[in-house]
Amino acid sequence: MKPTIKAIVFDVYGTLFDVHSVKDACEQEFPEKGAAISQVWRTKQFLLAAHDGTL
Repeated sequence: MKPTIKAIVFDVYGTLFDVHSVKDACEQEFPEKGAAISQVWRTKQFLLAAHDGTL
């Protein structure tokens, strides 16, 4: 019996999408803090994903 493919999933976040794209916008609003804000943003994304089981 030939298996049936039901879905193909790609994890493009961090590969095709820049996870720190918010850094430049934050840097404009909060000079010299853009990188730190971006890092906190990414950390919270991981924590939320781990909490809700999507990680």
